[in-house]
Amino acid sequence: MARKRPRKPSPPLPPPHESSWLYARIAPRHIAMFRFLLEAQDNLGYMTVLDRGVGGGTNDNTAEDNGAARNRCGTEGGAPGGTGKGSTAPGADAVLKIVFSPHQEREMRAFLEGMRATIPFTVFESPLRARATSAG
Repeated sequence: MARKRPRKPSPPLPPPHESSWLYARIAPRHIAMFRFLLEAQDNLGYMTVLDRGVGGGTNDNTAEDNGAARNRCGTEGGAPGGTGKGSTAPGADAVLKIVFSPHQEREMRAFLEGMRATIPFTVFESPLRARATSAG
């Protein structure tokens, strides 16, 4: 039997000009596990915490801290359902920003869907992006 010739590798995809991102609302106690599982998927993406959702007894945040954490997720009052950084409400949800390559959006969404079996969280799009697509 004749030996099969090795297949030529397909040309690589052109590099994207910008990253894609999603937001996740999660309990603060699950952030470490979320990061651990995301980092276990080699180079799929990374996350950053926009709003810790953990409050203390006093609200000693500066105006700069409150505005910076809330406005990054696209709404003036924080993420939908979020209570804001420094909130005194027990069980306030944290907001994470998940950044990944647009070429890997399908893989990222499948990974996040599978991770829901381990950690309870919800994924949502940027409120600004949703408004821009509905207006234009």
